[in-house]
Formats: sequence, C-alpha cells, structure tokens
Amino acid sequence: MLSVVENGLDPRAAIPVIKKKLVGSVKALQKQYVSLDTVVTSEDEDANTMCSALEAVFIHGLHAKHIRAEAGGKRKKSAHQKPLPQPVFWPLLKAVTHKHIISELEHLTFVNTDVGRCRAWLRLALNDGLMECYLKLLLQEQARLCEYYQPTALLRDAEEGEFLLSFLQGLTSLSFELSYKSAILNEWTLTPLALSGLCPLSELDPLSTSGAELQRKESLDSISHSSGSEDIEVQHSGHKIRRNQKLTASSLSLDTASSSQLSCSLNSDSCLLQENGSKSPDRCEEPMFYDSDLGTANAEDSDRSLQE
Repeated sequence: MLSVVENGLDPRAAIPVIKKKLVGSVKALQKQYVSLDTVVTSEDEDANTMCSALEAVFIHGLHAKHIRAEAGGKRKKSAHQKPLPQPVFWPLLKAVTHKHIISELEHLTFVNTDVGRCRAWLRLALNDGLMECYLKLLLQEQARLCEYYQPTALLRDAEEGEFLLSFLQGLTSLSFELSYKSAILNEWTLTPLALSGLCPLSELDPLSTSGAELQRKESLDSISHSSGSEDIEVQHSGHKIRRNQKLTASSLSLDTASSSQLSCSLNSDSCLLQENGSKSPDRCEEPMFYDSDLGTANAEDSDRSLQE
C-alpha cells in the first residue's frame, strides 16, 4: 500500500511511482522505435506517459510558494471544474537554458503562461536531445535547487539524480518530434500532478473509463487554440534548427544569468536534430461508423417486422 497524505502521495512514496512510469514508458519506446527509422511524436501514448513522468520529476517536492492556485492563462473554466494546483519552476529552468531558447519559448503565440513554458521547455529539450545535459547542469545548481525544492524532493536526492542521468542516456537512441506550441500546455494535466503527489492517485481512476479523453488531451498536436477565443489556427509545430546540425558542448555554452557553463559533452551521433513536422492528434483512433451501423440495424429490424 502507498502511504497517502492529505494532498496525495507521501513524498518518499511518490519517487518509486515516478521512476516506474518513466522506466516503463522509455523501455516501451525503445522496443518500438529503436529498430525503426521513425521519430517519436506526441501521438504516441508511451511518449505522453514519459513526458508526464518527466514533468513529475520536476514537480516533486517543490516548495509551496512555487505552487500557484491557477496557471494564469485566459482559458475559461466550467463552474463544476475543480482547479488543479499549478507548480511553476520556469525561472529555475531559465538558469540552465540558452538565451535563444528562452526567447523562443517566451514568444510562442499560444503558450502564454509560465506553466506552459515549463512544459514546452521539456518537450523541446527532448526534441533537441539535451535533456540529460540540462539535468546535469541543474543538479550542479544546489543553491537554486534548495530555493525551489524541499529536502525530500527527487532532484535533491544525489542517488536519484545519478539514476536519472544514467537512465536518460537511453534516450539518445530515440529521435523526438514532440509538439510544444499548443495552448493545451498552459495548464498542468492531472497525471504529472498525481505522480508527484500533489493530487491523490485515486483521481486517476477515471482513466479506466475515460482514458481516451485524457490521451487526447495529453497528445499535443499541431492544432493550437488561441486562449480565450474560439479561433483555431493550424501551426507547423517544431523547433527550427538546421537539419542534421551536430550539437557539441562548445556550441551550447550558456550565456545566462547563471554562472554555470555547459561542460557535458554530447554524443554527436545522438544529437542529430530534425525539423519537426506538424502532427495530428490521435483523436480518431476508431472510425466513426455509428450512422451506417444504425442504418443497418434499422433495416434488419424492418425486415424482421415484415416477416413477422
């Protein structure tokens, strides 16, 4: 049994839950994609699970002062919708991120909250193959980590940090083209909050009956909804980096407010970035045959009635 506190999992109990989700999703992606010359997109359920688990890594153990009641976006909420906690760590991520990446994320048309920038940053880091390097830099920023995280947080556990670094090396065998420009990123979804212990795991039970709906929400696509309006704009999402550009530690030296310099070297074979194409969400997993089936059923009933 998992020990549960008022707001969700006990901080210590949440760590193995996060690791289990992360390990399971990455292994599933490796099994499916390593032997294929195919990129991983936001349409893949395992990719969405991995993103949720990685988000939970950064959420776990945040100080209460960095958890807002609302994300600050303009999206209208229904009266019966229970607001979810909205942890924010964008200033922390900026300390280890190159200025041109920060500028891009802060000028996205539809991502207009710090929560959205946190979530977009994570997907862009995966697309660029830089998640391991960013994490290594972040773990060196102990003063900043202490400011943002409680002592029991996953990112402040040296042993867990080493595990994450070694485990993320497995991502070098995968190429990602995750969508990161959608307005749906402006607020947290339930899964990473529950995995990190901010929400009870019991709230994930409806997944058994409405899992497809959550997957549709988690699957980030090229269709971006402008906040506070009914207008929809189709975007070609993707980070425009020169195709097959090799990233090295020298080309990624950081000119930020932080004194950290990007000293980790990247495997050049694993850092070949490709342009992201516009991806459609997996909203139509099953063909809609309801009208034709109904028509067939009505015809059969009519024939049966005539015979009787």
